[in-house]
Amino acid sequence: MEEKQKAQLRDLIEELEQYRGRHTELITVYAPQGSNINQIANQIVSEQSTAQNIKSKTTRTNVIDALERIIRHLKLYKKIPDYGLVLFCGNISKNEGQPDLKIWAIEPPQPLRVKFYRCDQIFVLDPLKEMLKATDVYGLVVMDRREATIGVLEGKAVTKLKHLTSGVPGKFKTGGQCLDPESLIMLDDGDIISLKNCNKRPYLLSCDKQRQTTTIGKITSRWENNKKVFEVITKYPQIKINSSLDHTFFVRTEKGIEEKPLSKIKIGDYLIMPEKINLKLKDKEIDFTHTPKRADETKQVEIPKIMNRDFARLLGYYLGDGSYELDRLSFSEQREDVAQFYKKLIEKIFGVAANINYRKDKNYYQIRIYSRTITHLFKKIFDANQKTLNEKIPPLILQSSNESLAAFIAGFFDAEGYISSNRIGLGINNGGIQKQLQIALLRFGIISSILQYNNKRNPYSKKTRYTLVIDDTESIRQFSKDIGFSSNEKSKKLLKLVSTRIDRSNVRQILVNGKEIRDLFREHGEPVHQFGLSGFFSNKRQLNKILFKERLIENTKNPEIRKKLLEHYNSNLIPVKIKEIKEIGEEKTVDIETSSHNFFANGILVHNSAARFDRLTEEMAKEFYRRIADSMKEAFADMTRLKGIIVGGPGPTKEDFIKEGDIAIALKRKIIAVKDVGYTDEQGLDYLVELSQEDIASESIVKEKKILKEFFETLGKNPSKAAYELGNVKKALEHGAVQKLILYNKLDKQVTKELEAMAETISSEVFYVSDETNEGLQFKNLGGVGALLRFAIG
Repeated sequence: MEEKQKAQLRDLIEELEQYRGRHTELITVYAPQGSNINQIANQIVSEQSTAQNIKSKTTRTNVIDALERIIRHLKLYKKIPDYGLVLFCGNISKNEGQPDLKIWAIEPPQPLRVKFYRCDQIFVLDPLKEMLKATDVYGLVVMDRREATIGVLEGKAVTKLKHLTSGVPGKFKTGGQCLDPESLIMLDDGDIISLKNCNKRPYLLSCDKQRQTTTIGKITSRWENNKKVFEVITKYPQIKINSSLDHTFFVRTEKGIEEKPLSKIKIGDYLIMPEKINLKLKDKEIDFTHTPKRADETKQVEIPKIMNRDFARLLGYYLGDGSYELDRLSFSEQREDVAQFYKKLIEKIFGVAANINYRKDKNYYQIRIYSRTITHLFKKIFDANQKTLNEKIPPLILQSSNESLAAFIAGFFDAEGYISSNRIGLGINNGGIQKQLQIALLRFGIISSILQYNNKRNPYSKKTRYTLVIDDTESIRQFSKDIGFSSNEKSKKLLKLVSTRIDRSNVRQILVNGKEIRDLFREHGEPVHQFGLSGFFSNKRQLNKILFKERLIENTKNPEIRKKLLEHYNSNLIPVKIKEIKEIGEEKTVDIETSSHNFFANGILVHNSAARFDRLTEEMAKEFYRRIADSMKEAFADMTRLKGIIVGGPGPTKEDFIKEGDIAIALKRKIIAVKDVGYTDEQGLDYLVELSQEDIASESIVKEKKILKEFFETLGKNPSKAAYELGNVKKALEHGAVQKLILYNKLDKQVTKELEAMAETISSEVFYVSDETNEGLQFKNLGGVGALLRFAIG
């Protein structure tokens, strides 16, 4: 607050303090920044109706008239001013029977944070008086390596602005954060492998958290342990991941995305997964050469040199319903149209004839092709024993283009897939393939669940059954668009399913939480009630991307807000809710260290762990320091009234932060104190203020000391360029000679106003000083009026 504003506010308060109503007929209205002016006006109208019940006719008339005056005055505003609005109105007449109705409307010089209505014998002035005390703002930072809280001190009010957590490991031993060795990761070339097999494959899928999209990171270390393991199961989509309690996950909370070990995660929390995986891959060359071992192996066969859609589809179909022997390939199919489709596909690919026979005793069509060359090709691609239980999706497929991968999946679904009235599914006994398939489908933005059954009712097999289910509307559409079925019957069912599904999703929820969006609107002075999403804005419910776009983006005119909303909408990450956490027992575990500090395991975003614990924690701590510094810049850089910054924390961490945190130079210069504080939350902010009272007080008088030092030095060394006492200073002002006018802050009000007005006409700077220092007391004894001159006036 400028000194002039402070003086004007002080004068207004003194004036209003003089008035006393004969009865409770003086009205005070405080409307804080961000208030809805229509709601304020409606409240006053309501109070006007209530006032009809006042027994005294005179009081009733005065109150109703005052309320009417306030209502008319509110119509002058389109919205509440940036810092709020204060209205005082009432009959201030000292003579009964001669009403003197007056109204005062004040736009406060500082943000108003209180809201109330009062009808009393006096005007309520305490919030304005408090502003006179809150002249300066101090930035507050309490932090250690694990968390930080940023706030401000304004007057006596401490306000938290932001809380951050680091995910820097605490007291865990080296390499302690581990996952199940069978956890799947996707490599940069599209292959999907388990953690236990990642030794020689250095690059994998990870996350660019700033852009909220998938990217590529490098595996820099791998290690093994034996740890107690817990299974985490998400609700929808259903994904499972096994982890030790100390492994760190990224969790969507009310404070944003936080990094938490599993020990601090509970059922109902939200983990993070990719909505779609973006890889730009080309089809792989097929490395295959067959050397005949017998003279009669003369049949000419065309072997594809590069993976393509036709061959990929046949491989997918083979994985589901095919088998090979020494010199023949066989497929079993119940639908004649599908059998004919694959017969023609085989002949197209290899240039040889294929046979179809109907096995009446088993009620299926059998497709066969006789060629030792072809069987050797399939043996090289599918080399697992007990294919039904142990086979994986061939790397040749996963490392090829999306088009070939889609064709492979289509062939697999032709063989093993089904479609019902509300979902697409594929059920087999091989859980490993299902987990690979669940991740591979994300390359098309298809989100799926894996359901596990004990298969007790199956008379032919007691093995566990794994069913991959697609029932998210957008995923069904993407499946229809990119994959589909060759069966006429299934294709018709799929078209019907797509056409009848409503355009809503419980899966593709927006990652950002509602309170952050609410705060975004409030920062720009925009209300949120018109969107009808109170549950979302209070974090009581999630919001899917479709509604986020329809309700918010399409109905937001502010270009800055709209831009930010689009960034959230275009995020490639979505939250997935935890359904269950259960202990499995002690098992062998594996983990990796990555250059990107994160990776996706079974499709879930997890934090980077470290084999070289000390080195990594230092790197993570420095990264956290930089995040704190960035948040400080965001919070403090544009604060025009920022007087200084105080930093607190336990041990040497705060000094390390100041040294290594890349704090903006302008902000670093404003650090006026560093304190030992044992807390790093809101309680720490309060404690930091308590410890810094002397620093804050001394800082507030530095300006006084500086101007008074200049005044007394000039008076001693060059007295013609300084003036004191009222008459001399007035004379200097009249001559236009005053460069800096210095006034005791408790000088007579009329004298202060007169001198301020004279200084304003000649563009003089005005300084106010107290008597809290020796220099200030000495200046007061000189008369409390002084000036530094531009030139001597004789």
